[in-house]
Amino acid sequence: MTRHPKRWLAGTAMAIAATVALAGCVSTGGTAAAGGTGKDASGPIVFQSRFPAAEMSGLKAMVKGFESQNNGKVTVNSMPTTTFDKQLPTYLTAQNPPDVYTWYAGQATRDFADQGLLLDLSDVWKKSLTSFPAALKTLSTTADGKQVFIPTDYYWWGVYYKKSVFTKLGITPPTSWDEFLADAAKIKAAGVNPITAGLSDNAWLATAWFDYLDLRINGADFHLKLLSGKASFDSPEVRKVFAAFKQVLPYFDPSVLGTSYNQSVADFSNGKSAMYLTGAFMETAVPKGDRSDLGFFQFPIIDSSVPTAEEAPTDGFFASSKTTRPNLTKDFLAYAASPEAQTLLVNGAGGADGTMLAANPDAKQKLDGLAAQGKAMLEKASQVTQFFNRDAGDAYEAPADTAVTQFISQKGQGLDQILATWQASAAKIRAGK
Repeated sequence: MTRHPKRWLAGTAMAIAATVALAGCVSTGGTAAAGGTGKDASGPIVFQSRFPAAEMSGLKAMVKGFESQNNGKVTVNSMPTTTFDKQLPTYLTAQNPPDVYTWYAGQATRDFADQGLLLDLSDVWKKSLTSFPAALKTLSTTADGKQVFIPTDYYWWGVYYKKSVFTKLGITPPTSWDEFLADAAKIKAAGVNPITAGLSDNAWLATAWFDYLDLRINGADFHLKLLSGKASFDSPEVRKVFAAFKQVLPYFDPSVLGTSYNQSVADFSNGKSAMYLTGAFMETAVPKGDRSDLGFFQFPIIDSSVPTAEEAPTDGFFASSKTTRPNLTKDFLAYAASPEAQTLLVNGAGGADGTMLAANPDAKQKLDGLAAQGKAMLEKASQVTQFFNRDAGDAYEAPADTAVTQFISQKGQGLDQILATWQASAAKIRAGK
């Protein structure tokens, strides 16, 4: 699945139109409604996919595994990510929609569940997902306690660094915020940019700093409360976040706002910049010859009394509440959650490059050192969050990006106006204006 918390990385998105059975259109097969009879309409499940071409082999293998059990057939419609994202609301509200879809856990799924568009999968969870971590179940659960999502894979975030650069500068990965700031000062004194990010074309990478600082200072419960509109961006808690953010601003590359994602990775790879707060997906952008030199550390602890939460964007499947094949759909989703299916899916869809973790803890996956470290870090987390846009909703990302990048641009000045504008923008979106 697409492993970036945003829908794609500008300039690096892969537009694909791969097809397993039928391509580029919405196919729905049989038409008889199941209604309350418990009987399925005839025909295959229709699976609407946004898998990139490079990851289709895993999906194909999983579908083949399900069909080999003679439980039923699956027709996969695969299309470019941008097309899928724009059309998903149309698919789900159609009179006779596709049955199953690829999507994101958390609020990105709950937005559709709140409209009554998703099939209740609580019985599938109760029967087939008993070994899944509690944090993933929470991500799959609606406000009224129903599970509507099947997690398939997730990945970690961390502060990446080059081992050779740290060794040359005599630095060991910090664990506390004070150690982090001290190391950043040492790196800067050596003539190296301590921190980079590709903000000219991916401003959301700056919002990762807000997410993590809020998680470390105020905790995951407040963070999710804030992103759901139950707390204000112009609050004392958020001001504490920006006070810590201001401490680290002197250590960002001075040209960070004008640096593209590709350039930031190049700067990191060649040692011009020492650290990068990013997701595991960045590993594949680093030249192969440099990847053995990669390391990462957990975002530093600021307040040890705050339970340690981590960002872990999670992908998976959900189903339409209008499916005319509810039984076959649930059978397929139960299989998709199994160790066998997730072994096939993840190893063929990115797991082999070490940047994707199977959601089922019993799936078989060969992990390199970084992936094993990431998996262990997430398993120890008290809670996992999804990234700003997934937890708040896509509409709220632009005001967040504007606030954070403006704060960087103004070198921490004008915070009152920044936060007042951010809160007003969020309130306006929530009011539907």
